[in-house]
Amino acid sequence: MPDSKENKMRLSALKTQKTNEHEKVQIFIDGSNLYHGLKNDCSNTMLDFTLFAGMLCRGRTLIRSTYYIGTIDATRNKDQAQGQQKFLSKLRYYPYLDVKTRPLTYKKGGAVEKGVDILIATDMLTGALRNCYDTAVLVSGDGDFAPVLDEIKRAGKQVENATFSSCRSDALVNASDLFIELTKEDLKDCFIKTK
Repeated sequence: MPDSKENKMRLSALKTQKTNEHEKVQIFIDGSNLYHGLKNDCSNTMLDFTLFAGMLCRGRTLIRSTYYIGTIDATRNKDQAQGQQKFLSKLRYYPYLDVKTRPLTYKKGGAVEKGVDILIATDMLTGALRNCYDTAVLVSGDGDFAPVLDEIKRAGKQVENATFSSCRSDALVNASDLFIELTKEDLKDCFIKTK
């Protein structure tokens, strides 16, 4: 597995590498994982998803991005639920970006996402089998997706994994054709500019 310096060189090389503009890319975003990575590694969660998708596509054709998230129960926390719904409403204005949700499940230890990972896995596999894309980009550090990436590769597709070092899973990195370590420096042009 490459260390951060080696990966950084790979990412730099990718930015200058000639890409196939006809290669179809679909991006699958684990919203909770991305949010925590942005918060921990960048101290900024205000991402412009059009610019982010462009960075991940690197000149290839974006078919679609999908943002997956567990939704907060308003009866348990009205303010957080309203804030999340406001954010999700804004996401729906981005072109070629779908939002898919599942309600959070509440237990003694707090809120838990249920069904989100299965939804991501199902969409990734279905897209591969229906030939919707050539390359799947999974934005997540959840190692549970490693077998899904293996199956997508067996279907003749390429898989890339993009996440932060704080969220990275060795199993996921090893299952992907390309690992892209997201850093504050790499994302600096993808953040929404505040006045």
